[in-house]
Amino acid sequence: MNLAFRWRRPGTLIRQGRAAGKRGFLTLPFGSSKQPTGQKFQETQIFPYSREQVFDLVADIDRYSEFVPMCTESRVFHNTRRVEQIGFKQAGQDPAVTDRHVVQAELAVGYPPFRERYTSDVVLERPWRIVATAVPGGGIFTHMRTIWEFAKAGSSARPHSPFIQTASDSTRVSFSIEYEFASPLHAQAASLVFDTMAQKNMAAYLARCHLLYKTAKR
Repeated sequence: MNLAFRWRRPGTLIRQGRAAGKRGFLTLPFGSSKQPTGQKFQETQIFPYSREQVFDLVADIDRYSEFVPMCTESRVFHNTRRVEQIGFKQAGQDPAVTDRHVVQAELAVGYPPFRERYTSDVVLERPWRIVATAVPGGGIFTHMRTIWEFAKAGSSARPHSPFIQTASDSTRVSFSIEYEFASPLHAQAASLVFDTMAQKNMAAYLARCHLLYKTAKR
C-alpha cells in the first residue's frame, strides 16, 4: 500500500501527509470508503517539570473540562478502576514490578451545535505512559487511541518555547492521537473539532502545568 506524502511548514494542518518538525497530521488509509476518514497527529515538547508532575496532570481526567480545548465535560468512572502488576526492565537495572491502573472515563467534546460524547479505556503506567482507547460500538469512532509518553529530558534538550528555561528535572512529553470516524458524515462534522483539539492540546497542558506548579513553588 502506497502513501502519498505532502509537506508543509511546521504546525499546519495536513490531511495528506505529515508536517515537518515535531508535530503534524497524517491521513491514514482506514476503512473502505474512497475518502479516508483516519487521522493521526503527533507532537513532542520539553516541559520544565518532572515526569511525575506532568503524568499526574494528564492523569487527572476529571478536570479536563477546565482546560482541555473543546472538552465540555469529563469524568472518570471510579468504580471501574482496577490495578494490575506488570514487570519492566530499564537499562543497567534489575527487573522490577510496578502497578498499572486501568479505568474507564467519559469525555464530551465539541462546540454548538456539534457535540459528541465517548467513553475510553485508560491505562496509566506512572510515570511513563498513559494510553486511552475509545470503547468500540455505538460511538462516533471506529478507532481512537491517544498515547502520552513521558521521558526524562537530557541536558541538551531545549524547550519548545525560547521563553521557557529548561529545568534539571525537565520532561520530554510525546503526544499522539490516532482516530477514524464511523462514517464520512461524522468525519465532516467532527474533523474540525478534533483537528483543533489536537493542535492546541500540548499548549493547553503546558499552560496548566505553569498554573499549578509555578504557583505551588511560590
